[in-house]
Amino acid sequence: MALSAAQMAQMSRLLDEALPLDAAGRHRWLEQLAPEHRDLETALRQALLPQDDASGPIQLGTLPKIDAGDPTMPASGLQTGARVGPYQLVRPLGAGGMAEVWLAQRADGAFKREVALKLPLLSGRRRDLAQRFAHERDILAGLEHVNIARFYDAGVSPDGLPYLAMEYVPGEPLTSWCDPHQLGLRERIKLFLQVLDAVQYAHARHVIHRDLKPSNILVTESGQVRLLDFGVAKLLAEPDEHTQLTQLYGRALTPDYASPELVRGEAVDPASDIYSLGVVLYELLAGSRPYRIKAGASQAMLERAITEAQIQRPSTQLAPEAGLARGTTRQRLARRLRGDLDAIVLKALCRDRQQRYASASALADDLQRHLSGEPVEARPDSLLYPACRFVLRHRTGAAIAAAATLAVSAAVALVLSRRRRRCQPLPAQAWLLSATSRSRCCRSST
Repeated sequence: MALSAAQMAQMSRLLDEALPLDAAGRHRWLEQLAPEHRDLETALRQALLPQDDASGPIQLGTLPKIDAGDPTMPASGLQTGARVGPYQLVRPLGAGGMAEVWLAQRADGAFKREVALKLPLLSGRRRDLAQRFAHERDILAGLEHVNIARFYDAGVSPDGLPYLAMEYVPGEPLTSWCDPHQLGLRERIKLFLQVLDAVQYAHARHVIHRDLKPSNILVTESGQVRLLDFGVAKLLAEPDEHTQLTQLYGRALTPDYASPELVRGEAVDPASDIYSLGVVLYELLAGSRPYRIKAGASQAMLERAITEAQIQRPSTQLAPEAGLARGTTRQRLARRLRGDLDAIVLKALCRDRQQRYASASALADDLQRHLSGEPVEARPDSLLYPACRFVLRHRTGAAIAAAATLAVSAAVALVLSRRRRRCQPLPAQAWLLSATSRSRCCRSST
């Protein structure tokens, strides 16, 4: 059964609902399938109940990550040693519902290069891909930044298979790297600033990522951040971005980190990346995501949470192990997040894109202000807040100034007290004693 791009997107959402169910639950789920999805019933039944249908599974699925030694056959049917354009496949690196990634080598004799080769799993061979790749790849290949994995090439093989060749970066996802190293908040924020620098660089060149998430933000052994897949979603989009891109690469991209406008199928801009960065920052700091969805919840429920649910402050949504993973206690972590960092994250996650940070650099500036102990832009205007930040930023100087002020105040109080005592009238008994003394002095002198 050949599926259109829109049907593939629908299949992806429906499979997210049904895959967590057991066999009996899947049967009931198929029986209750909504009428508007009945055209996909056969394909869904093949995907969910392959033992009931000898025709075999369809070429669509949310494949798990493929380990180096996993003999699982990728959805494309390609095997190690196969040629895709000028590249020879070495081993599978991973796969998802929309693409699989291989470690590959340049094999046409032009030059030697090891690459991560992304093979989009499209429902049909698009005739416009070769022209689109030729138009866009020079822009993406021009992204030269220390924190962005290089985009080398994009094309279509002689048999019509699209491919994207990118720099192979051995590393771990941002959140997976930070927790085992027990990085504190300051170290995590410094890593995140590398991410923001890369995103700002790409945005300044009119390239939007559209799928920022920890698995696309790797950290190398040396602690350097590298961003993957910049511009890939746009490269694979149809010319009419509001239709095919929304259906295939709007909802089908990782919804956990998607902006509300991306989930709603609206046009995206740099503000969408800012929102995704806010979700990543939330998880990086608190160990949890902004949306608390029960295991097995449907993608529709997640999308509803993104577009409707009230986001809670990170300091109130800490994962149970968050404190330990950040080298502190859960209580101390909550205190550190409360205030500036809560405000910064929530500003990045505003549903109204106009209320978010205007750019990645603006978000970076606010994080830098927090690290320096300066007032952050995300906090509401207040006369007391800047004063408190000043005192916290200059603790030693403020303590010395406070001590000096107390000392001067005490000295002034002592002087004034003595003057008041001198000016007070003597009591009657003291006056009589003083008069008697003066009389004796006068007699003795005569």
